[in-house]
Amino acid sequence: TAFNRAEIEGAMKRQGIASIEPGDVVLFHTGWLRLLGKDNARFGSVGPGLGIEGARHLASLGVAMVGADNPSVEVIPFEKDSGVFEVHQILLARNGVYILENMDTSELVKDKAWEFMFTLGASRITGGVQAIINPVAIR
Repeated sequence: TAFNRAEIEGAMKRQGIASIEPGDVVLFHTGWLRLLGKDNARFGSVGPGLGIEGARHLASLGVAMVGADNPSVEVIPFEKDSGVFEVHQILLARNGVYILENMDTSELVKDKAWEFMFTLGASRITGGVQAIINPVAIR
């Protein structure tokens, strides 16, 4: 299932978030990470995620990063009539929005931490294009 602007705005309303501002980090919790180690084939082959219209919407708001608790952030299989990893292209290549995959958002959801200060230290890998990170949420 893809989530787009309507689903993003619906979640914001339910969580009492008034707006998404330039420079914000937007994280999605799908529950998909629970499959890791239990159903690895399903975890890595399909999954809910951000759709094309949702990616365009978030990019238009000037977000700095988009992350999710799935391996691709975007919906797999891709939406009908979309390109291969088009959400990645919209966010990263066309708009410079960083993508955070496989984020463990379960504690944030458990604590209902819908808004917080997000910190992310620089990776200690020189010249890499992917890295294991240690983000911190401060409320």
